Amino acid sequence: MKLFRRRPPDHHHRPSHPVRADQKLGERHLSAPENNNVKGYNGNLKHIEENKKHITGYLNLLANIIDNFTHGLSLGGAFLVSLRLGLLTTFAILVHEIPHEVGDFAILLKSGFNRWDAAVCQILTAGGGLVGSFAAIMFSGATNSIEARTSWILPFTAGTFLHIALVTVLPDLLKEEDPKESFKQILALIVGISVMAIVTTVFE
Repeated sequence: MKLFRRRPPDHHHRPSHPVRADQKLGERHLSAPENNNVKGYNGNLKHIEENKKHITGYLNLLANIIDNFTHGLSLGGAFLVSLRLGLLTTFAILVHEIPHEVGDFAILLKSGFNRWDAAVCQILTAGGGLVGSFAAIMFSGATNSIEARTSWILPFTAGTFLHIALVTVLPDLLKEEDPKESFKQILALIVGISVMAIVTTVFE
């Protein structure tokens, strides 16, 4: 009786051509440039999107300064006419500015500003109103001259706010996929338009 038998060679478990370590490393490095290209492309898109948001915030600040300047002109001119007209104009501008400033604050937050920076910027833009009031008082004797020089301000301000609303804010609202949030946004839009219409009708 044979206690030991010779085991036949196992050809199935031994590869005829062993894979070298440098070959695996080469295959691993072949896909690295592709991954880097994808990451770089995504990074560029993110950088462009962030720059676009910051530009929107600065554009909104510029429009807000000019808008406050026109409010200052209105206030200064109204108080020059009479105290009653000045107080009514002040109240009308306050009612108009409360929802307006809240909306501007939200735009700044969405543009990448933190809450503190957005609040400081909102306070600084209010200086445009003081400049407008001083301009109205200083040029009170040359009403026609200052009206001619500032006649471009209202259409410029209106165009800037239209650009922000239609190009930046509205597309972001359309991206909302939650029906409840969309309903809230539409309701807020209707309320805002209604408030402005009521203020215009009462104080016109």
